[in-house]
Amino acid sequence: MKKKSKREAGIRNPMEKTTEKPYQADKVLDLRGWVCPWVLLKAKSWLRRMNAGEILEVISSDAQIHKSFSDVFERTGDRVISMNHDEDCYHVFVKRG
Repeated sequence: MKKKSKREAGIRNPMEKTTEKPYQADKVLDLRGWVCPWVLLKAKSWLRRMNAGEILEVISSDAQIHKSFSDVFERTGDRVISMNHDEDCYHVFVKRG
């Protein structure tokens, strides 16, 4: 039996350039122009007001977002489920824990 490739198995490269949205977000937080740590703080604030299982899409132009988001949110019980970027911004989908 042939092993499936990551693409065939539905696993995304987190930094893959794409225009399609992998998840349907319950709320969208557009923080283009903001920089870390403000992006993290604002996203955490919004997540606190969301119910478990809901998905927040964070849109940011800060390239540091892909380095810090996963580590910070896993400590809080929330989980980054997808991260990708297009020409001018990053899209991070965080599932409320």
